[in-house]
Amino acid sequence: MATKRQVEAKLRELIRRLDRVDRGVQGSLSEALPDPRVVEVTVTDLGEVYWTELASGRMSSLHAGAPHDADIRVRLTGDHLVELVDGEKSLFSSFIAGQIKIEATFGDLMRLRKLA
Repeated sequence: MATKRQVEAKLRELIRRLDRVDRGVQGSLSEALPDPRVVEVTVTDLGEVYWTELASGRMSSLHAGAPHDADIRVRLTGDHLVELVDGEKSLFSSFIAGQIKIEATFGDLMRLRKLA
């Protein structure tokens, strides 16, 4: 089972990766979600909640605890989070299998889907 420390490290790694991707990728993400969005990640087996803000194709720093209000909510286990960030699992197949839950407006989901 993934530990709190491993989960936090993987979330920070994901934020750093997005910061280093090609400007075209950041531009596509920024176009898909032009307004800032608060993203909440709940790690169900650890009972931990984290959040970051996604704006201009980049994520802000990681914060522990629940945000005041979230636009996009992701629920998954620590092991799944680690496997997703490490590329061992697919976000789409994990979502279809019910191993990851994503709550967002229909518009946000459709815009994000275009990026996949």
